[in-house]
Amino acid sequence: MHQSQHASSQVSATGPSGSAAASRPWSAQVCRGVDLQSLYALVYLVVANLIAGVLNLPSVAAALGIARQPGLADLLGDLVMLVFLFGTRSQDLRGHGTNPVQYKAQTNPGPAVLIGAILLIMLASSIETGFTWVVNQGSQALGLVYHSTTSQIAAGQHGFLSPLDTAILVPVVEEFLLRGVVMGRLRPYGRTFAIVTSSFIFACLHGDITQSLFTFLLGLVLGVIAMEYSILWSMALHIFNNLILADAMMWLTQTVPARTGSMINQGMTLLGLIGGLVVLWLIRGQLADRLRANRSRPGTYKGWVSLGLAVLVALAVVNAAQRFSLA
Repeated sequence: MHQSQHASSQVSATGPSGSAAASRPWSAQVCRGVDLQSLYALVYLVVANLIAGVLNLPSVAAALGIARQPGLADLLGDLVMLVFLFGTRSQDLRGHGTNPVQYKAQTNPGPAVLIGAILLIMLASSIETGFTWVVNQGSQALGLVYHSTTSQIAAGQHGFLSPLDTAILVPVVEEFLLRGVVMGRLRPYGRTFAIVTSSFIFACLHGDITQSLFTFLLGLVLGVIAMEYSILWSMALHIFNNLILADAMMWLTQTVPARTGSMINQGMTLLGLIGGLVVLWLIRGQLADRLRANRSRPGTYKGWVSLGLAVLVALAVVNAAQRFSLA
């Protein structure tokens, strides 16, 4: 897509935390940074679930008048989480502080970059489709039924508020959290490290074996776009994915005959697979240059041996296991 015009993300020997952190080994500094961002994401997840649980209580829903409005509770919950993000990471999200969110860039992505990013997102979706088929086949062989997040979201899309939440508000909130706060605070340890680690945390938050694979790959694409061109562009692509590639395509395939819907899905999967692989082939040299230019210091990836990240992974495994039930 676009070759990085930025210098390598090497940081000084004092590390991102200044002289106080200089006395610790580099890998320990990175581990602490990963710990803090993993735990922040965990707190976000816990608060989001608590808010959703409270808003869906019959007494609370009746008092707020949201019981008969499908999707309104989720919409209000995500608005509360947006307030939570700005309340707890105001400096970052306002573009101030030591790790500000990047809202402007020297250059904007051209049509070729955006089309390439969309095709890569479609490739990630095609990979998810294939992996979902493998998981379903394996589950059936073991006498289990796999309940994917995607199918649950499809079943819960009623009225206009549900799509408004999942297609618009959710991408905005997730971009502020992952490509804004988490990736921004991990950036001093290396740009590539920040993109990969924030994408992995993004995947863990979904707690679904198939959707987590997709969100990890999606996070890589959005992370590069946010790092190179600003979070506003990654937000726009995230909204495009949820609104067009997910919700609109789901609505289209459900309104046409089943055979036609199946053909549309297969065509999109094939387009994503071929188009995405072509894009990867065309940018292979730029990717190699980018990885070389943004190498992290030796020992940086030892920071993944983090208690906070381990807790997130364990929680994701538990959530994923709960999506399987006896046939």
